[in-house]
Amino acid sequence: MIRYMEKGPVITVPDPLRPGNFVSYPNPDWQGMPEIISFTDFLRWNYSADYGRYIREKYSERELPLPYGLSYEALVINVTIEGGFYDRTGISDFIMHIICDVCFDCGGCIVHQRYRISGYFRGSGSSLFMEDVDIYNGERIRCHAPLDEFLVPVMSRKNYDQTAREMIDRYCPRKAAYSCRIDGRSLACAMGYDVIFKRLSLNGRIKSKLIFDSKDVTVYDDSGIPVSLTVPSNTILADVSLLDDERVNNVLIHECVHIYLHHIFYYVQSLYRREASREIPEFLDYFYSEKQQDCVMWMETQANSIARRIQMPADIATDLIIDFIDSNEGDMSFEKYRELIDYIKTCFGVSRYSAKKRIIELGWKEVRGVYTYCTNGYVEDHEIEESLPPENTYTLPLGCIAQIFASSQEFSALVKSGRYIYADGHMCRNDEKYVIRENGSVFGITEYARHHMSECCISFRRVYEKQKYSYTYGELNKEALNAIVEYTLDNEQKRRLRKTVFERNKEIDLIYTQLAANPLGETIKFHMKRRGITAEMLSERSGLGLSTISKLRKGSKVKLETILAFSVALELEKPYMSDLMRKANVQFDTGNHVHNVYMAILELYPDANVYQINEFLREEGYTPWSQEHNDDIAV
Repeated sequence: MIRYMEKGPVITVPDPLRPGNFVSYPNPDWQGMPEIISFTDFLRWNYSADYGRYIREKYSERELPLPYGLSYEALVINVTIEGGFYDRTGISDFIMHIICDVCFDCGGCIVHQRYRISGYFRGSGSSLFMEDVDIYNGERIRCHAPLDEFLVPVMSRKNYDQTAREMIDRYCPRKAAYSCRIDGRSLACAMGYDVIFKRLSLNGRIKSKLIFDSKDVTVYDDSGIPVSLTVPSNTILADVSLLDDERVNNVLIHECVHIYLHHIFYYVQSLYRREASREIPEFLDYFYSEKQQDCVMWMETQANSIARRIQMPADIATDLIIDFIDSNEGDMSFEKYRELIDYIKTCFGVSRYSAKKRIIELGWKEVRGVYTYCTNGYVEDHEIEESLPPENTYTLPLGCIAQIFASSQEFSALVKSGRYIYADGHMCRNDEKYVIRENGSVFGITEYARHHMSECCISFRRVYEKQKYSYTYGELNKEALNAIVEYTLDNEQKRRLRKTVFERNKEIDLIYTQLAANPLGETIKFHMKRRGITAEMLSERSGLGLSTISKLRKGSKVKLETILAFSVALELEKPYMSDLMRKANVQFDTGNHVHNVYMAILELYPDANVYQINEFLREEGYTPWSQEHNDDIAV
């Protein structure tokens, strides 16, 4: 029997009434077409019967090689496509080696044998899927430019450099005014593509679209009104904000790499949709299942990496770096490495990030800790030892710290211990040798710490997840445990401990005797009286409006943020803050990203006031706890 895969849209079986013919019917288990298909599935769903006929024809003509012990007296009862190997030979051409399992019936004995059917695919011109057949026993098939099952090139970093050189030699004119620069528009033109500038999105986040086949695309006019635009084939749409912007070269070269490497991928997806009468999407229009995201991730990684190598060729960039270092007699400080990054940025017309990344790729790892961006600015330059893996970092935004704090018990316990504190984007040892304090607040890390990061800071490992970078908790710096001593607490220490416990219990008892029918309101009044603070003073310290404070005193329903602002303003101890949250019927939700940020702030910045916390929350894009004396604040 010959049939399509179970998950295919159509099932094909031999016609019992007409030997040698086949009948097709819809697959009742078909769940709908995926947005991205592999070429192997494309063949299974559309060419299984053709490969079966090819095998039978070769067998009937006695041209099919048979394994030892099998004769032409056997019957071919089934042919299925197992997989394939693909070897790229051009922008839209490749050789294919399709592995088929052939099932023989030898007088009641079933024998399976795998065959390799070779052929080729041409994007322009005639293709021949079945050119030759041979027995396949699992031997290695050597491909000079291998493609994966989605027809995305399988490449190493060495291949990135080779591909960049190929594109430069074949297409790249230099920008006349700058001997080092590649002109993106000229490169696109040399590859047969036009560049059109339009407003591609209302928020400006979409910078470009690659259009292989003519189609209607939604763009926006100056007033933000959507307009349908018919875009011809072989076009790169670039956002109008890139006009006269040096970033345009990086964007256009990125798309040119997609054209050079990923045209086959797009062509097969388009062919599949034409046969299925589905609209042909742009690259940005794809929606991915979790499995299919991998091929998109690799395409984006390849386009980013190779575009950087085209803009900053290894030979030219290396010479410029060496000349700069020699001109400074090899005496390179943090400031000089900053100058080097800016020098390469200016020479090639690239972003500061790309310039730094390329310098590291070319072997100068000393710049890893220079111009390190975190949250909304660069942290202090620091030295990163060469042994730290390239995917690791000492610098992490507080939002990511909050996520790790909520998900890792080990990291949470470490933070609560007070041994480490968040300083200038780093989780640093809480010691005056490493941390700078001013007026009781953490200001940054010391000069010594900047040159000895492995000694005092925790490293985190970047994990590339599909289309985005995220962070996971990395290996802690190894540290000796405190020695265990035999003596116990002395009498004075025991006395102070007993006194503190007694006073704390006395205060708690006093709170509960005054609760009556308004536990939240009475507790608010108690803490204000205990601290000797009036409503006006509380408003000044918390940023809460007087009307909000009045509602608090009455025990009205309030938000978590209002309780936090009150607690921080009065510098309440953790047990009292927890007590207030319970009485206000609010709590932290570790599944809420914003709440994780709140918890991290309270743990890492125990001395911060409400105004400092509000400022940080605004910078991170979160709503502040209080609106600073706005009586109309919602509670």
